[in-house]
Amino acid sequence: MHNQEKTEYCPHQHGLSRLCWVLQPDGNQNAESPFSLTETIARCLKCPSFEEAVQRSTGRRESDRVLTLTLHRLLGQLVDYDTELSTINKYLRRRIEELAVLNLLSEALLKTQDLKKVLLITLTGVTSGEAFGFNRGMIFLVNEATQTLEGQLGLGHLESIEATGVWEHITSQKLTFEQLIEKILETNSLNNNNLTRAVRQISIPLELEMGCLPRAIRERKSFIIDNITQRVLGNETLGYILQETPFAIVPLIYEGRALGLMLVDNSVNGQPIGSEDITTLETIANQAAGKIENAILHNKLEVRYAELKHVHSLLKENQEYLLKSERLADLGRMASTVAHEIKTPLITIGGYAQRVLRKIDEGRVDRNEVLTIIEEIARLERISSEILDYSQKSQLFLHNNDLNQIISETVDLESSKLKYENIEVDTEFCQQELKIISDKDRLKQVLFNLIHNAAEAMTQGGKIKIATGRKGDYAWFRIEDNGCGMDQETMRKLYTPFFTSKRQGTGLGLPVSKKIIDDHGGNIVVESEPERGSRFTINLPSKTGQ
Repeated sequence: MHNQEKTEYCPHQHGLSRLCWVLQPDGNQNAESPFSLTETIARCLKCPSFEEAVQRSTGRRESDRVLTLTLHRLLGQLVDYDTELSTINKYLRRRIEELAVLNLLSEALLKTQDLKKVLLITLTGVTSGEAFGFNRGMIFLVNEATQTLEGQLGLGHLESIEATGVWEHITSQKLTFEQLIEKILETNSLNNNNLTRAVRQISIPLELEMGCLPRAIRERKSFIIDNITQRVLGNETLGYILQETPFAIVPLIYEGRALGLMLVDNSVNGQPIGSEDITTLETIANQAAGKIENAILHNKLEVRYAELKHVHSLLKENQEYLLKSERLADLGRMASTVAHEIKTPLITIGGYAQRVLRKIDEGRVDRNEVLTIIEEIARLERISSEILDYSQKSQLFLHNNDLNQIISETVDLESSKLKYENIEVDTEFCQQELKIISDKDRLKQVLFNLIHNAAEAMTQGGKIKIATGRKGDYAWFRIEDNGCGMDQETMRKLYTPFFTSKRQGTGLGLPVSKKIIDDHGGNIVVESEPERGSRFTINLPSKTGQ
């Protein structure tokens, strides 16, 4: 309704009465106007024509004067309310935008366990123009072991001369805030900038006299720092970075514990940081702190896992070395024992061979002497075979076999010999099939060794009990005798090559048997007491339904 020029004048005086809603005959407030409601009312209150119209309509009565004053006051309040509503509208729009950014930040932080990505996403939210728009952001974390605050990451420029180039580069990418976040999440390798390299040189002891950063950690409070001095900063590198620029610091608090802090400034545009900015930063810090804690724990677990993996590798190498050393020691003992074991039958064979040779010249041969030679040769062959079984790498021919059937076949083959030695065999088989992936012939070899050992422990006859069953993912069989049993010293040496308490044994039966069971992924459990017999339980991997 009023002048659009700087000089105010009444539209009625210039033929612009059509713009005045007061003079519209039908009071139409939708009439075309270039002014807002606030501007219209303000101009009306100063308009001479409006004032004249009010005066003409006001009589001398007190009621007319009151109405006039009320009209002026109502119009003034209307202007104030409109201004306040405009301010509230701007504030709400800003808060909605901030909440949208916070929601994007929250969703992004849930998508990664990488500590550096968590920190970079947080600083991107703090510094992005589309988000909260601070010129620079830095994050420092507490090192519990050294009780220091250590720089981790910076986003923005290091020196003012870099600022233009940094922001031009970001602008040239034409990426939205959401796209920036996605780019961070998808990138495997995050490049370090000059600011990050400088920030990582900062390490400040967590003592109050060391400046405002330790104070923020100790007191768990946010601060706006305007007076920049070396004493306030507590670190020369930090002073070089900030260059007297006012800044804000906000601690990262998780479950009452300060993990570190976030530092921001507006070193480019010089925009002051106010209490509303602190509120915003604290909201971001609260969102990020929990995820930073999780990422730190995840990082520690990864480091610990890598350490354990390295230790496991070293242990494996040491184990292989010890096994090799043990095997070499076994080979040394083997060489000595083999020399002794072979020497006896060779002397016997040599002596009897000479006697046979002499008797052949005399035209007669003693059959028993020839049989002795054959028996000693068989003994040499058995020793050689057992040595090869122990020293060479086993080659298993694996098939899906039933354990009960393997034992039944072995017992059938040995039954006549055991009966002759006055030994009774009692079997107690599991009712269901015990399917195992195994080398049938190798397992029979183990059974022969254990049955022979049990029989030899019962010189006056006795009873062997063989049972089978299942426990979890393992099938087991047990061979128990009521023979002479073993003492603890003997049990400790059971699997030592060439250790034997028998006159005719080589001491390789049990070591070979253990090696076969080990190759099948199983184990042997031995129980024994002197004069009360022995019990050998063998556990072999077996899956139900195989």
